[in-house]
Amino acid sequence: MAVRVGFVAAAAAVPLALMSPASAGAVTTTTGAWGFYPSQTYSDSTSTASGGVVYKTAVRAPINADNTSTFSAKRGVIPVQFDLLSATGTTVTTTRNYDPPVWESIWSNNVAGDASTNKDDYSTAVFTPTSSLTFNDITNLSATYSFTQGDCYGGSLRWTINVTHFDPVLQKNVSQNVYVYYGDPGGVQSCTGAASGSGQNLITTGATNRFEIAGSGAPVYTTKDAVTPVVGTDHVNWVGLALDSGWSSDQKADVSDVTVNDNLYVRKTSEVISTVTTPGEFAKTCDLPAATLQWAKDDGTAAAVVNEALSIQPKDTNGVFRQVDCKYIYNLDVSTLPGTGTYRVYANIAGVNVSDPAQFDLK
Repeated sequence: MAVRVGFVAAAAAVPLALMSPASAGAVTTTTGAWGFYPSQTYSDSTSTASGGVVYKTAVRAPINADNTSTFSAKRGVIPVQFDLLSATGTTVTTTRNYDPPVWESIWSNNVAGDASTNKDDYSTAVFTPTSSLTFNDITNLSATYSFTQGDCYGGSLRWTINVTHFDPVLQKNVSQNVYVYYGDPGGVQSCTGAASGSGQNLITTGATNRFEIAGSGAPVYTTKDAVTPVVGTDHVNWVGLALDSGWSSDQKADVSDVTVNDNLYVRKTSEVISTVTTPGEFAKTCDLPAATLQWAKDDGTAAAVVNEALSIQPKDTNGVFRQVDCKYIYNLDVSTLPGTGTYRVYANIAGVNVSDPAQFDLK
């Protein structure tokens, strides 16, 4: 006889941070997200590669490198001049490699009063739909499994379908679990050998009386046809596959292909968690890529008195730096800037503003 002990009966018990996407193959019609408990263990590895060329600029006179230049906001041009410094960067990539999910329910190692020994009491994969789903809409619950220790007994391996159900006695909606068991929950619940349900759709196959509405008796195992009139139109909150009968005897299993309708739980395998590029030693270069001028206004207040003279050189108008004597030059017409304030001017290479811009005030 199936008895359920140990599984936390709420989707919230599964860490949301471990949600995995559905299969990247065919588009699924039952959309949602998966979670797994216990969290997959992992190890981190790093790889180092050339990060390519990194640039920064060095501003030249007449703009002061210490950001103290203030020009008149009247007519004239500011000669913006940069040396270009380059360095070869080194990129370090950290990759997190996940171990396969562990399906086990181990109670033989529990120590009274020591919660750390309870972490392997159960395993569960939980599917939370992101679109409207009723009990009647669930047409497939399947998983491939092989027990390496123990068997089905004490109520698991089993599926749990949590729905929102209107209680006529309480006259309000309540959270209601519907259980779907592997093996025969009313008899010998073994689900290995000839009684195996591995790879089968438990909605349509398995023991006849494999369904149970929690709280309906002590306990009452029945058919899908019998539970459908009760919960068929109820909204599904989550669906979970659980292994949690270690209280009876330890259980371990290899489990895969956990599927609700056409939505397959895909375990995490690896992910890049950080990419850091560190530049090497910067040096001036005369190999100047094409660069455009980009400016930004920080505020509308000039910080000092005018201490620089505007040039009467011809203004540049196309937004592209000229390359003269191994440096960038652009005669910036102050009338194109929106009045007094503090400005930053960048050389933009391939769509990226190069670090260390020129800074000045207009007054």
